[in-house]
Amino acid sequence: ERRVSLVDRNRDLFLAPVVPQPGIFRGTYKLQTQVDTVAWCDSTDMLCAIADSRFIVWYYPNVVFVDRDLLAATTETVDGSNLGKSPFVSNFCGNRATVRKGDGSQVVITVSRYVAMLQGLCREKRWNESIRLCRFVKDAASQPQLWSVLAAMAIQGRHLESVQIALAALVEVGKLEYMEHVSEKVYSEEGKAAAIALYRRCPDEAEAILLQAKPPLLYRAIKMNIRLFRWNRAMEIALKNKKHVDTVLGYRARYLERFGKVETNAKFLQYSKEFPVDWETIKAKISNEKEDERARSGLPPSSDSK
Repeated sequence: ERRVSLVDRNRDLFLAPVVPQPGIFRGTYKLQTQVDTVAWCDSTDMLCAIADSRFIVWYYPNVVFVDRDLLAATTETVDGSNLGKSPFVSNFCGNRATVRKGDGSQVVITVSRYVAMLQGLCREKRWNESIRLCRFVKDAASQPQLWSVLAAMAIQGRHLESVQIALAALVEVGKLEYMEHVSEKVYSEEGKAAAIALYRRCPDEAEAILLQAKPPLLYRAIKMNIRLFRWNRAMEIALKNKKHVDTVLGYRARYLERFGKVETNAKFLQYSKEFPVDWETIKAKISNEKEDERARSGLPPSSDSK
């Protein structure tokens, strides 16, 4: 999970993974502009910078590769107009950053000490204690920061229970519903890993996880592409594996009917003549695949299949 921060000649601060990893955004991300100086914390993943007469600390900069919507909540900005010209962050130890001003004098800026404690607990996978820490802190300014850091680190660590608790505290209803769906309706570990990769905006990695499962989770891979409106890719997977071609055609027909459109794709017109769509057959295949997935995960059959 190592990251590198870069400041280019335009004084723009970028963050990038040291080694590209599956399931994360592969490129660089611009964190800030007009940056004068930047420093990593010596003991945690916190990053600080002085930019445009402001002292900025990112409590968990890796959030840009997990959920960028939480970036603002994991960032704190302090007025730095008293730092003068050409300030330099000489060190960032624990929750204290030492800034050397242009005249040689030094100023110590203190940031939240709870974030460092929280990161340590999350790295050790002590999730229950992490949740208790977030609940213990009553400061109105610190609570959103802590819950956001916990949510991002729990997603990174794939601990869905902690993710749901953190998102509920942040009142992120849509994301909470998605995580509840993943926790309750996705049975296999490969399916959960793919769902989290999709949440992190890595659909290609999510698809690869599903197709590399043994046996492959074909329906989930096809349905994911359908939900992303990648119809051609969904059909390509179905044709390659000689399964669910009628499923793709059925969902495609429903989509076109809903929006009052007519099929114009030549391939889909051709396949619709070769593969009849019978929703009873399609539902039976989907149900069988989900029950097989439950069985592989050691879960009992669902009540619908009894």
